[in-house]
Amino acid sequence: MKRVFYQLSIRQKIVCGYVLALSVAIVGTVAGFLIGEYQQQKAVQKHDDAIEEIELLNRLQNAVLQTRTHQQQFIPLVPNLKQLQNEHSHFLVHGAEINQLWSKLKSYVNRPSYKQQKQSEGIRRLLQTYNGVPEEYLQQVEELIRQIDQPSLKLEEVTAAQKLLLNFTNSPVALKFDGISDDLIEVIKGSYQERAQAQAALLQVEKMRLTLIVGFLLLSIVLGAILAFSISRAIARPLRTVTDIAQRVTEDANFDLQAPVTTKDEVGELATSLNQLIKQVKQLLEEQEAETQARLIQSEKMSSLGRMLAGVAHEIINPVNFISGNLVHAKNYVDDLLALLQTYKAEVPPPAAVQALAKEIDLEFLEADLPKLLNSIAFGADRTREIARSLKDFSRLDTAEVQLVNIHTCINSTLLILQNRLKMGINVICNYGDIPSVPGHTGLLYQVFMNLLSNAIDAVEEMSAINSEWSPEISILTERWDNNWVKIRIADNGMGIAPQNQDKIFEMFFTTKPRGVGTGLGLSISYQIIVEKHLGEMTFKSELQQGTEFTISLPIDRS
Repeated sequence: MKRVFYQLSIRQKIVCGYVLALSVAIVGTVAGFLIGEYQQQKAVQKHDDAIEEIELLNRLQNAVLQTRTHQQQFIPLVPNLKQLQNEHSHFLVHGAEINQLWSKLKSYVNRPSYKQQKQSEGIRRLLQTYNGVPEEYLQQVEELIRQIDQPSLKLEEVTAAQKLLLNFTNSPVALKFDGISDDLIEVIKGSYQERAQAQAALLQVEKMRLTLIVGFLLLSIVLGAILAFSISRAIARPLRTVTDIAQRVTEDANFDLQAPVTTKDEVGELATSLNQLIKQVKQLLEEQEAETQARLIQSEKMSSLGRMLAGVAHEIINPVNFISGNLVHAKNYVDDLLALLQTYKAEVPPPAAVQALAKEIDLEFLEADLPKLLNSIAFGADRTREIARSLKDFSRLDTAEVQLVNIHTCINSTLLILQNRLKMGINVICNYGDIPSVPGHTGLLYQVFMNLLSNAIDAVEEMSAINSEWSPEISILTERWDNNWVKIRIADNGMGIAPQNQDKIFEMFFTTKPRGVGTGLGLSISYQIIVEKHLGEMTFKSELQQGTEFTISLPIDRS
């Protein structure tokens, strides 16, 4: 997988990362919704069954009680035939209702979805225990009514009929019929418990569905952050290597260096192009060394490296801008999701399973570290973009036309390119004055500042090698002078220049550095750029063991 990933282009890497993170979020959300929906339907069905069951049982209990009450009212109404018949009609209505509800209850407990519930056993036992009792009870009452339903009864016949009805009230069939009502109390109580359990299960399903959806969303965000970090690292690391090689080639003129080609994307192509350019420049230098001036060789080398660096910087800026722009939205999404998670934790006590998972993944650390991780990625992207812009400005090929140049931007970009050398404990002090842009050639001025600052770094490093307790320092000062001039002073507290060498410092090929380190061209070219190309002045003052200060004067208006 790693080998395949490195063969993808930068655009494909970014697209694959976001597609994977988005797929996890979509699949997780849909899966959580479907699982929750399925469980919710089961819980809702169970809840509806419990409500229907309670309604049937309550109606049956009420019908049993009403029937029994009407049957007992027959005794005092025997002398009054009309009232007895009226009471009998009510008795028949409730009796028919009992038969109807008894049949419904039998059909209800035989449902496939209901057979697995615990409460169905209680109702089934009730139906088996009192099977045929309602029919037998109603049938015997009807027989009694037919016996006493006569137009006129004598006193002794009324007494006999009442006694017959009273005896029936305490008969085994009537008492067993009363048992239906008593047993229904327990069955109804169990039904209410089933409904309470169904309601609790419904709430649990809602919590589970929300937990699944939030969990998969958080997982997608974490995966997206990891992918963003991995992709930015996979892009930045080879870019940093290529930049270091380009800088070393530029500073040391060592054309034996080669940038490692670790990927097959745009960065790998840039590294390959850089290696080819280095080889071409080396070959060109070897071919022209015997017959061409060193200045022409240096100019060709800087021109080739400038085009290479311009291409590298251009290719760096686009993907880094893409990463940096999307990180803003990623940080907002993370903040929103973390706020949602905090609200959920505050409002809904998490179940034991969620607490165990939170402890297992160290949720508190994740909440605290995830924003820091995104900030680190954003900082790295901004830093990479600044370096790329500086390389692009530094490598810009000047045209014959004079343009307005911001001196402070040139100096800052040069310092950024040299940051790797300045990190070695060198203190840089910049005192910038209020100066306007000056007419000139941007690329050539970059070359001047690069030469002067590189020499200053070499001087303080040489001093540090002699005195380890000494504090190296480079100061840069800009100011407007005499209304029409801008002065730039670059000073160091390094070894300084020996008096016998100060008159030769701007001569071509003169250098105090060891063979193979210095070419003797940097200061001479810088002097010609300032004096001949920009109609300015370049001076210096130096004292051995105290340091050196170069002063550049550039005209604001050449007219």
